[in-house]
Amino acid sequence: MRIKTVFLLALLPILLLTGCAFRREQNRVPDIPRSSLKAGDFTRDEKGRAAYPGALLGVDVSSHQQEIDWERVKADGVDFAIIRIGFRGNTEGGLNLDSAFTRNYVEARRAGLQAGVYFYSQAISEAEAEEEAAYVLGLLDGIPLELPVWFDWEEAANGRTSGKATSAVGDWAKAFCAAIEAGGYRAGVYFNQRYGYSIMHLERLTDYSFWIAEYDDWQSFAYRTEFWQFTGSGRVDGIKTVVDLDLMYAPEVENEETQESPG
Repeated sequence: MRIKTVFLLALLPILLLTGCAFRREQNRVPDIPRSSLKAGDFTRDEKGRAAYPGALLGVDVSSHQQEIDWERVKADGVDFAIIRIGFRGNTEGGLNLDSAFTRNYVEARRAGLQAGVYFYSQAISEAEAEEEAAYVLGLLDGIPLELPVWFDWEEAANGRTSGKATSAVGDWAKAFCAAIEAGGYRAGVYFNQRYGYSIMHLERLTDYSFWIAEYDDWQSFAYRTEFWQFTGSGRVDGIKTVVDLDLMYAPEVENEETQESPG
């Protein structure tokens, strides 16, 4: 008995050290550039829209916004537009052009807005993500974009992606983005906090633009992003419906890597 007790006492420090190391690994912060945004620098403008020093205001739109008067949108202080170019169906999975894309792209650029596009993905494999990227590149056919092409994967209840929100989504995002960049455009990934922290494995995607949806008075997401969708119920002159509003940070704002959390 004495020998067993001595052995267990000798083993205890090793077990404790091993347990601590395991917990440190479990809690390890992924190798992702941290945000340098400061909570106290977020404000609201005279129309109640989020503002940040040096940031530009934008909208993201699709055919759901109906016909848009882009000259009025520009006059209302909007500097850029992220336009849905297409989508994969939630059930049968067909690839579709957004019926308003061409009009929105042409008229937004004519009004002087910077333009980017997003594709609503319902991919359930890397092959399907690559198929979506090829479809987008075919639709773009070399037209100029100032902003990235974003992969917007969302889990659709009772659809083909139901229950598929796992780490594999990050692989699909990477496959899409790599194909888009091989086609000559900048690529990016759109996500919310849940996907960003738990599903996407963003350390694999740091070569691409990050665009987060976080509906709050300031952006608390810990990792560096270029774009923030801050509301889904904004109002802009020239758009008949409610619309998503976004900020695009000035390059120098989110170019500084820091180990501090926002605020």
